[in-house]
Amino acid sequence: MDMETVSQFLLGNHPSWEFLNSTETGSRILFHHQEKPLVIPLLILLPFLLTGLFRYYTASPVVLSYSKDPVRIRLHDRKTGSTTSENFIDYIKRTCPTLTDPSKGAVFKPTLWMTSGHFQTAYAAYRNFEHKYIINYERELLSTPDGGTVSIDWAPSFVKKPVDDTPTLVLLHGLTGGSYESYLRALIETLTKDHGYRCVVFNARACADTEVTSPQLYCGSWTDDLRIVVKHVRKTLPEAKLMSVGFSLGSNILMNYMGEEGDNCEFLGAMSVGNPFDLLGTCYNMERGFLQHHIYSPTMGGNLKNIFFKHAKVFENSDCIDIEEVKRAVTIRQFDECVTRRIFKYRTVHEYYRMASCSQRILDIKRPFLCLSAEDDPIAVEECIPRDEIVGNPYGLLATTAHGGHLGWFEGFIFPTRWCTKPLAEFCIAMFEADRRPISKTSELSPVVDAATAQKDANNQSHLDAGAAGSKKAAATRSVKILN
Repeated sequence: MDMETVSQFLLGNHPSWEFLNSTETGSRILFHHQEKPLVIPLLILLPFLLTGLFRYYTASPVVLSYSKDPVRIRLHDRKTGSTTSENFIDYIKRTCPTLTDPSKGAVFKPTLWMTSGHFQTAYAAYRNFEHKYIINYERELLSTPDGGTVSIDWAPSFVKKPVDDTPTLVLLHGLTGGSYESYLRALIETLTKDHGYRCVVFNARACADTEVTSPQLYCGSWTDDLRIVVKHVRKTLPEAKLMSVGFSLGSNILMNYMGEEGDNCEFLGAMSVGNPFDLLGTCYNMERGFLQHHIYSPTMGGNLKNIFFKHAKVFENSDCIDIEEVKRAVTIRQFDECVTRRIFKYRTVHEYYRMASCSQRILDIKRPFLCLSAEDDPIAVEECIPRDEIVGNPYGLLATTAHGGHLGWFEGFIFPTRWCTKPLAEFCIAMFEADRRPISKTSELSPVVDAATAQKDANNQSHLDAGAAGSKKAAATRSVKILN
């Protein structure tokens, strides 16, 4: 439809208006339109119409990918004391509506003015919600074998919540982040204040005002510090069930740890959010995209330089670090070349990226895990998501949305909030509540039942389903006889 046709229609000169003139009601409408053209009312309604269409086409339903033969989760009924099992995916579909049911929130509807992944990412970096999600932490410092220091922040404090068997979530922040990040605080507030769980944030070396006490930082492949934190948490809370969630680089470290630990992992489940998965692929993306190369990479490289030079004295006598070379570094790759790969003894920066990528350890994970990613993430790009590996692991569940950016997922117009907090909290609660008994009351640390038990429960369920179907058929037959 050209503009002349539109003009004729709005002014009442289009041949279509002859139809209205042929009826009494139509004549009245046409007369009113000619006396007071509908241009202004239509122009007023037009923005609402366009907004509705825009919202419809930018809505992002959650897309799930998983194994055809998932593991079975052990379920314990606290009222009856009975223990059964259920297919992992069926259990998640039943208990996590914002992941699986579009009618109950499994659709991400981005803020109207933040439908672009770049805008979502920029807002996530700019807006820290300092007056929201107020968390009062209790800090604890842990020493590492090389003389280094990491910090952990507990919420709530042990004064408010003494040691007990309360399920506990271990959180890992993104690159150069810490417990102050809003994406962490939003989830912590939901789990601690609304559901009574305990949370503890692992702050990597040099992050969140943690002093550097040895000539070493952290990287995507270094899991020993997390291992120390997990052992300390387990020692502090011997009866508590543990889960973990990682964001961005923290999720890469977490997935590496989970794969390395395998069946011995202390966590009963994990969540990975905005995971880069393939650090070499992420590096190439940072070098080829205009915004990535000129904004994202220099910004992240600058953040790494800031924490490095805040503790530069520790590295002054290092044999492998050239301080002047670090000063000249601009991009994240340049920083990793002159600092990261040398501290951790990699021969090239690409060797570090390849060996640090958690995608190669996804198949080794032996605990139920959720990977949440946005396909328009400009940093952890879609092409690096190891879909085959996640689907090939019976413990895995991949959830993707078309929009969301990097650690964004902002919804709402005036006061945007993160949509991702809801499905993450639901998944965490579902895993904790499957078997709420303390460690000493469960025979195994893993929430997954063995093959024999799984087969037995599956057969029982089949018999129950068959019995229910038979009952329905018998009832239907009786109804037919009564009607006859």
